[in-house]
Amino acid sequence: MGILNCIEVSCWDLNKPVQELGTDKQNRIVIDRDVLPIIFIPGIMGSRLGTSQGDKVWDPDDKWFMSINYGRSKTDAEWKKSLVIGTIFLEDYLNVLNDDLAHNLRFADFIDDTRAFRKWGGVSWNSYGSFLTKLQTRDWDSTVNLFFEFPIHCFGYNWTASNGLSGELLASYIEEVIKTYTDQQRNCQQVILVTHSMGGLVARAACKLSGAEAKVLATIHGVQPTNGSPAAYWRMKGGFERPHDLPELEPMQWLRNPAKASGFLVDKAVHGVTGHITSWVLGTDGEEVTALLGNMPGALQLLPNSRYRDNSGSRGWLELVDATGKTVTLPVANPYEEIYRKQGVYYRLIKPEWLNPSSKEFTSAFKKSQWNLYLSYLQEAEDFHDSLFDKNQAEIYCHPETYQFHSTGIASADRVVFARSEDSLWESARRILSSVTEGVPKDLDGVGNALVFTAAGLGLPLAKKLVDVALNMAGGAVIKDNDWYANRGGYRDRVDAADLPEKEGQVNLVTMLPPSGCGDGTVPESSGRALQLQEEDVKRTFSIGESSDWEENPANGKAKQQADFAEGFFERSHEPIFNTASAQFITIAAIENICRKEIKRRLEMTDPTG
Repeated sequence: MGILNCIEVSCWDLNKPVQELGTDKQNRIVIDRDVLPIIFIPGIMGSRLGTSQGDKVWDPDDKWFMSINYGRSKTDAEWKKSLVIGTIFLEDYLNVLNDDLAHNLRFADFIDDTRAFRKWGGVSWNSYGSFLTKLQTRDWDSTVNLFFEFPIHCFGYNWTASNGLSGELLASYIEEVIKTYTDQQRNCQQVILVTHSMGGLVARAACKLSGAEAKVLATIHGVQPTNGSPAAYWRMKGGFERPHDLPELEPMQWLRNPAKASGFLVDKAVHGVTGHITSWVLGTDGEEVTALLGNMPGALQLLPNSRYRDNSGSRGWLELVDATGKTVTLPVANPYEEIYRKQGVYYRLIKPEWLNPSSKEFTSAFKKSQWNLYLSYLQEAEDFHDSLFDKNQAEIYCHPETYQFHSTGIASADRVVFARSEDSLWESARRILSSVTEGVPKDLDGVGNALVFTAAGLGLPLAKKLVDVALNMAGGAVIKDNDWYANRGGYRDRVDAADLPEKEGQVNLVTMLPPSGCGDGTVPESSGRALQLQEEDVKRTFSIGESSDWEENPANGKAKQQADFAEGFFERSHEPIFNTASAQFITIAAIENICRKEIKRRLEMTDPTG
């Protein structure tokens, strides 16, 4: 066959004749592809963190560690704050645990020396492992594969600190990644960013505030709280909420997810610690959550900002309903002034004494210093959101080549409603009766219907059984109808006519109602799709749910049956969304579409025919 003749050809010269082919040689053409790194940026709590001394602080992959440090009854607000925040918030107190050998060895099949360089060890494998593996082992479209190779990187970050700071670090990491490949004599000019939740804020900050936009070919945002979410406010008032709506009753949903289904039922019944991990990790009441989130600049940047609108398009996402049904909505213009910086009124975001739950040093002066620190973090949050707003174009900033998807069909706090009522025995009885009949089939709902059944000749045994069931249910409802229980995964307070908290005298009871909007349980639809994207050539905003609209017009133009991606209640919630077939399909299709567009652009630039 003669001498082997290897000819290296740039992928961008494939539209030109190949030179140096020998007729008396065996020719082998080696295509030199571009390196296009994909950097995945997780959401809040999705990065593994430790102190600068190397002590582990947060590791969702280590269930024993999380249970011991966050799940026991003795791990109260004071303990959790001392662990995650320390005495006072310092932005360099926590670092990402990228080089934790013990953790990384658990995933030895997936994290070799190369992937250690890609920082896979710094993110939660339980949340993102299957997705990262899917990307890394992807058999990409043949055309795309001819021009690009896609090493998968991760960027874990200290999610307690400002997203602006994390954006600076991400911009530096992008530069480092590109330089590493160019130093290896590889052609690497840009990266693609894929984000989950808060990671979207970090990516947008890197692009707009830290100059990374030119180094980023495109971004893909999943369930991003673009303008914040009222869930952050809800949880700082009442803790992580109990499940409050039943998922689909279609049997396969329950059979496919028995552990999640049983956990949901436990939570629904008693708000037990085994059912809802975030409630006992971050807090079952407002005090525990505030002790953490109120001292985190990054977390405060998840609050609804001045441009937030609920699912109906209303600016006033906080509704205060009095005993007569009259409603006042806030904010009128600025939630920072009208809600977050308020003191005294019951709908304030922060009780100052909750910011530092240590009773040993809680003096008046200490209370003031803690409040002033909170105000500084809040100002940082307001400035951060303003910085992501393009005032010249009067729109929210995003990278010019952006895709986004959100989830729907799960009760979410797109607004927060406080209901006011008389603090009386009659009102207490009404609440108990309402609690007893909640979830009862309509034909058995209420004492009157039970009497009708009996009068219709159903007999004394059934009537007695109904009474027994009602008494048992009422007993549980009475136990639950107290302030301690109501404030674990909820909020109840007594206020006077001026909306000031008051325990005695002429007072009313105010109760924060369960979330009733639509979203993924954390981010409402309105915030998840808030980026105004140009869609002339291809669809760029997608919805994941039982009534998904994206399958009819996917990014790569291929037809897909909706039944292939009918994620149920347990799959499409906020935290595990990247484990769904829908999220993975959208991400992969968007990447391939982005690359085809770039290939076309670059080949047209080098077309020898002009």
